[in-house]
Amino acid sequence: MIRSSLVVTAALAVSVASAPAFANATKFFNQATSKDFEEGEASGTMVQPTGELVPGMKTSLVEAPSAFTWCSALSRDGGVAYFGGGDEGKIFAVETKGGKAGEKARLVATLDAPWVTALAVRPDGSLLAGTTPGGRLFSIDPRTGATKEFARVAAEHVWAIVYDDKSATAYVGTGAPGKIFAVDAHGQSRALWDAHDKHVVSLARDDDRHLLAGTSDEAFLYRVGLDGHGEALQDFEAEEVRAVVRAGDAVTIAVNDFEKAAPISFGPVAAKGTKIVVSQGGTPSSAGALPRPGARKSKAALYRLERDGRIEQIFSIADGYFTSLVVDDKTGDVFAATGSQGRVYRVRADRTAALAIDLPERQALTLVRANGAFLVGTGDVGAIYRARAATGGEATYLSKVLDAEARAQFGLLRWHGSKGVSIETRSGITAKPDGAWSAFQRLGEARASGDGGAGQIASPAARYVQYRVTLANDGARLTDLTLAYLPQNQRARVTEFTASDGTAAAGTPPVAGTPVVHAHATVVKLRWKIENLDGDELDYRLAFREQNEAAWRPLGGPDALTKPEYDWNTEGVADGTYIVRVVTSDERAQPRERALESTYLSAPVLVDNRRPEVAGLSAKYPFVSGRARDDASPITQIEMAVDGAEWHEVAPTDGICDDLVEGFTVKLPALAPGPHDVTVRAWDSADNVGAASITVRPTGTR
Repeated sequence: MIRSSLVVTAALAVSVASAPAFANATKFFNQATSKDFEEGEASGTMVQPTGELVPGMKTSLVEAPSAFTWCSALSRDGGVAYFGGGDEGKIFAVETKGGKAGEKARLVATLDAPWVTALAVRPDGSLLAGTTPGGRLFSIDPRTGATKEFARVAAEHVWAIVYDDKSATAYVGTGAPGKIFAVDAHGQSRALWDAHDKHVVSLARDDDRHLLAGTSDEAFLYRVGLDGHGEALQDFEAEEVRAVVRAGDAVTIAVNDFEKAAPISFGPVAAKGTKIVVSQGGTPSSAGALPRPGARKSKAALYRLERDGRIEQIFSIADGYFTSLVVDDKTGDVFAATGSQGRVYRVRADRTAALAIDLPERQALTLVRANGAFLVGTGDVGAIYRARAATGGEATYLSKVLDAEARAQFGLLRWHGSKGVSIETRSGITAKPDGAWSAFQRLGEARASGDGGAGQIASPAARYVQYRVTLANDGARLTDLTLAYLPQNQRARVTEFTASDGTAAAGTPPVAGTPVVHAHATVVKLRWKIENLDGDELDYRLAFREQNEAAWRPLGGPDALTKPEYDWNTEGVADGTYIVRVVTSDERAQPRERALESTYLSAPVLVDNRRPEVAGLSAKYPFVSGRARDDASPITQIEMAVDGAEWHEVAPTDGICDDLVEGFTVKLPALAPGPHDVTVRAWDSADNVGAASITVRPTGTR
């Protein structure tokens, strides 16, 4: 039997990763889906729903110093876009044509209000600006910057303005309360319609006599007549209808749902509206508060509502929210800005969506389209970006950092697509590219094929690698890419070793009132855990030696073990203290020159298969004396029985069983005249038991 200075357990569950042989052979990074490419940085490129990378929009910064750019409006001739934001109530103007480096927006006016939250352009070119807090409207001459307070509405926030040229009336969507106000040419306001909700956050023209209004916090879409009569078109199981735009016979609706605590419900559960279904692959917006790090999680969806009332979800995002919508009148494509990752998506009538613009700022808050280009107002940090179609060589894509999980040698990079694609790579040892990374290098020995090409990666061996794609012309496209790498072999090692006899009694205290059952097993169960970083199939070779010897003796037979376990039969092994050696090798999974091994030496393991001896028994009634001894392990228990009756514990002379030799003297109970057999047995720490007997005669008997 054995005892070890390791923790001894009755059973050890060993988990070894299941991996094929040659797990450390050549591996591949593959980029083929839209999700793969969206994890990188597109600059002048667009990720198609099919996963193709094609030329897209090139962005450039238009300097417009503000905390955030919240709203926008386009001049009547489409030549100027106006932007408002906060927190200093500034309004900027940007020419829709142009885009020189270092471009700056023209400051039109600074209002006596912290936030400009809605803009509209009147026929004479003057601006109407809604502000919050305070529910005020300002009139601005964009040429001179002259401003004046034009009107006030009986609400705290102004979120949207639609101007009706025919009646010279501004229709204003407000919050706290959620109403639509009509403001005439003289600045007189009247409540036109009450949403019975906290906010009317979106407002759009439906036809000459009706408006479309989206609300928060209940997320309803209404059709409101200019006569003040409203009807609900759709109820959403969400928090807000943030934006709405008509395109032909259909309306596209942006709906956001922010995570909130479940309300306490009493009685029947109320019916719910249309629910956002996220596909695989106060409210921050309506209340005017920009989401900051740590803000509530959200999901969002775009819906198409037909004239006949049919509604269909056409696009969704699982983490984020929509802020603005514009429509391409020629194609019917809808462009949707998001306030989570600074992205603008293009969504087509067939429900396919592509990443059209990817901005460096986190929030794309407002969107204007004119002359085939876009202007996007952002928050966190506030800015305006111009996005136009990329021309030759401007369309680039930078992949995410690819992690080989160990130092690796890089091989061929293969790609499929069209002509006009060039690829470079760089590598480094840090997860974030820094000055220690190599410079970008073109592929070596590049060769083209009919549908793509291949080349040798010139970047030096490292753990991390990144590639950059340049599309040289409008027709260039990349459909997929595969990068080969060979990780440096990782040495497997033993992290934990245990030895156990596997008996049920090991380490388990006896139940009170029941006799202790001792069991000795000569088979020692050796078990070990492995750290195997690259998942290679492993071989194990065992050996053992006495603690004070130098020579190792093989254990486990001539063939290597393939599992981290071995049952060692110690019957033929002399009692003593032994060291077990485990040599771990990945030679079956690696070429000979790359194979690695590691060696682990166990803590001392005690093998004890011999019984302790009960010797020197002598009797002088009523006392019996003797000693229990063992050559390998300490005596742990001494017991006595008279005439085969019940066993009784015997205390050693020094009061504790803890040594190889323990003397004892026991006083017998009163016995009847005549001979009596007294048997003494002793246990060692390996659960071996030895016994001896003596006959005693009480005084005066024969």
